[in-house]
Amino acid sequence: MRTHAQEVQVLNEIRAISHRLDHPVLALGLEGRQRRCFLLEGIAEMKGATAEEHGKLCADRKRATERSFEEGARLDPPAELPEERAVDLTDLDGCAYYARVHQADLDALTDRFATRHPSPREFDEFCRSENLCAYELAKRLVPRARVVTAPYAFFFHPHIRASLLQWMGVTLDRVDLVIDEAHNIPDQLRELATVALPLESVRRARAELIERGDLELPEGPGGARFFEVVAQVIDRLSEAPGVEEDAILPPNAFEDALLTEVGGTSHRLDTWLGALASWGEALREERRRQRRLPRSWVHTVALTLLSWPQLEPPGYVKVVTRQPRRALEAYALDASGPAEAVRAAHLSVHLSGTLAPLEEYRDALGLGETARLLTVPSHFPPEHRRLLFDPELTTRFEELRSDPSLLPRLADRLAEILQSLPVKTAVFFPSFDLLERVLAAGLGSMLPPGAVVESRRLSMGDLWRSVEGFKKDPGGSVLLGVTGGRIAEGIDFPDEELEAVVVVGIPYPRPSAKREALRRFVDQRTGKGWAYCHDAPAQRAMLQALGRMIRSENDRGIGIIVDRRAPTFAAALPGLEAIGDLDGKARSFYGRRAHGTTPPVVPATGPPKH
Repeated sequence: MRTHAQEVQVLNEIRAISHRLDHPVLALGLEGRQRRCFLLEGIAEMKGATAEEHGKLCADRKRATERSFEEGARLDPPAELPEERAVDLTDLDGCAYYARVHQADLDALTDRFATRHPSPREFDEFCRSENLCAYELAKRLVPRARVVTAPYAFFFHPHIRASLLQWMGVTLDRVDLVIDEAHNIPDQLRELATVALPLESVRRARAELIERGDLELPEGPGGARFFEVVAQVIDRLSEAPGVEEDAILPPNAFEDALLTEVGGTSHRLDTWLGALASWGEALREERRRQRRLPRSWVHTVALTLLSWPQLEPPGYVKVVTRQPRRALEAYALDASGPAEAVRAAHLSVHLSGTLAPLEEYRDALGLGETARLLTVPSHFPPEHRRLLFDPELTTRFEELRSDPSLLPRLADRLAEILQSLPVKTAVFFPSFDLLERVLAAGLGSMLPPGAVVESRRLSMGDLWRSVEGFKKDPGGSVLLGVTGGRIAEGIDFPDEELEAVVVVGIPYPRPSAKREALRRFVDQRTGKGWAYCHDAPAQRAMLQALGRMIRSENDRGIGIIVDRRAPTFAAALPGLEAIGDLDGKARSFYGRRAHGTTPPVVPATGPPKH
């Protein structure tokens, strides 16, 4: 699963099915340890902790709890911590929530959850009320479950998958795997296999050494000086001419520059990195003995640099990135390697309303020619959705750059469209940059009061509250976001919560060196680099955005693509036609609701806060 909403949907369906069965079925929704840890959730030091670091702390406290049981001690849950209060990790010994799981009646809990089928959030709320560790309880119940839902990482991360299979008591060849929203998987697997070295991590590693008196490397510089040179090389590569967002590195560019600066050999470099990794591991263990977060930036950076020479073509491309952060990356081009576990499962079913082109997905994961490709027509009435496009405008980059009048014209056109739609409407832009530019070009002053604007700076909690407010507000009429963003792909809007979607432009992936390297890689394998790496993602992003308004057979809506290139995707957009008389089409489609239900588009003092 990619989102919490997908897990909830599966459990809702299990709940409906179970009423028709003779025996209840236990279905569990798993979540990561960090999301379910009641003991450490209020501790400032834990913010940003990795799953491995959190796991080490958890293992130590579980062992302390088991020792306490042997000694006959009693563990009580800690008092609720005041918000924002800093708590020292060393004050916490053992875990009362874990202790409660040891004492729990698993048979009674199995019966409870098999009849109620709680969502992950409801499961957590119950555990909190009973002072039970939700993570450990789920682990103990998994062997009893017939259906287990989990985020992608539980299956695709090798170490986490090994733990999951151990909990379930099965081998991979006994797993029936169902992947929902499977169109996300190729990119997810590439990200999982990509190795990054952020400049900030190198600087933190240097500071860590300086704080502890540094480390002299065998026949080399001090460790702090070494990391200073690494940082300088990354900085210099990112500042090279032609590097805007990212750039492909020439072969051995980083290694050669580093060795030139420090005056060593590749063999000596490996020796230095081994010494740094050992120093960092010792620091992690020292902090662990002190009951601190077992973290060492030196250890992390040294291991990354040790792995760097092995990450070579054709599966990887080396790049330097400038945005969103300065870093070196070995970007994984081949998703079929991390997908090996899919091929090893007993069977796998891959589902998505936007999986086409199916051949591209099959080839990306290396599923082979024997994989069955099945296109199932939607059971939603086709007359419940009308698709239109504006043949006059485009967001094509070259035209936006050469025609200064295009942004104001786009803002005016969107205001006209919103005025014609008498229902709650979402407008999705291909990027935050274009969204902000169109708002500044005049759209912001023409939005109705209460318009909600997605922002990349908005936390998930704040975004969720804004969207929920939009859904519940009978006067709320406009929601602005980005295709491929958190709203356009992660949130459902059933019934009258959303009845029109405007897609501004064709959401092609942002041009970058990594995207171009991927296109060449796919071209060499299939000869379809552009179709698979540019057209296919754009089509999926459009369909995902348009799909927000049709979530059941009773939902209705008009989708509008404001870009004259839309007919290129006509095969995926049945019934697509020019926008024409939108007022008339809206009246025809929405009937009596087309008269006076939308607040007028009015001038405002400025764009809404976002």
